[in-house]
Amino acid sequence: MENFRELIIDAALSKRIRNFKDVENEGIRKRNICSYFNGKICRIRFEESVVSSWLSQEGITPHPVLCYICPYFSIKQEEENVKSNLFDIYAYYAKLKESIEKELQFIESRVSNIAYSSISLKRRREELIYLLDDVNEKIKITAELIKLSEYS
Repeated sequence: MENFRELIIDAALSKRIRNFKDVENEGIRKRNICSYFNGKICRIRFEESVVSSWLSQEGITPHPVLCYICPYFSIKQEEENVKSNLFDIYAYYAKLKESIEKELQFIESRVSNIAYSSISLKRRREELIYLLDDVNEKIKITAELIKLSEYS
């Protein structure tokens, strides 16, 4: 049953997410090293069931796409169970995007001034552009998951 549920989710998402296989592989990698995942169940309780490959009383086995977008991967909390939903994830990335854009504007104003045009500023600008692309992709994927959850 677990594989069947995951196949259905894969079929729905592969049409909506560009580079689906890359996203899925990165999600699997993150899931396997995540401190919230014990090999079977994720300690993070998500309100939406569309993001799970398997549901049980103990919790969910998250779909790799959820693990790909999950910001809790890098945020360690001591609580046994953390509750979240796709809107929380969307809000997290929207706020992150806003702060990245502000920093980029500041750097752009400095780089355009020849006196402040340093290599480190240019490097930071490139890092922020890469991060902004990643955040935008995660916002799009989260929006697709929200749309899917409305239909389930």
